[in-house]
Amino acid sequence: MKDDTEKLLQKCTLGAQMGVNGINAAQRYATDPGLLALLSEFKDRHRAVEEEIQLLLAARGKKSRRVNTVVKKMARAVTGMRIASRPDNGRIAQMMIGSCDAALERLAGLLSRYPSADDSAKECVKKLVLTEQEYRMQLQSCA
Repeated sequence: MKDDTEKLLQKCTLGAQMGVNGINAAQRYATDPGLLALLSEFKDRHRAVEEEIQLLLAARGKKSRRVNTVVKKMARAVTGMRIASRPDNGRIAQMMIGSCDAALERLAGLLSRYPSADDSAKECVKKLVLTEQEYRMQLQSCA
């Protein structure tokens, strides 16, 4: 397996995991049924991409890395503090839009950082990009 392919898949799976973690943190505070449904749907979609990446890694004899527990807890705490300062559904949607923007920026950087990765790895990144773009667009109706 090309080194770029493995690195790209590992970074992408960590990104999908962080997306799920962020959504979990937001779900704790959301009260609007529409926003909750949207968060749930896109958590499932992030997990689906993560599972696809894990299958690609497994086919190459590799395991996906997991997000560091400390990083997860810190991200959850930061999200909680931001929401606690103004705990309304519009604020939660705005925070998630900001997370989407940051994720899209990182994902674009990954594609250029690992140009020799194989097409299956690049397709996973593109799926995650499309997921983030659609998530962002739908969140705007809740903001």
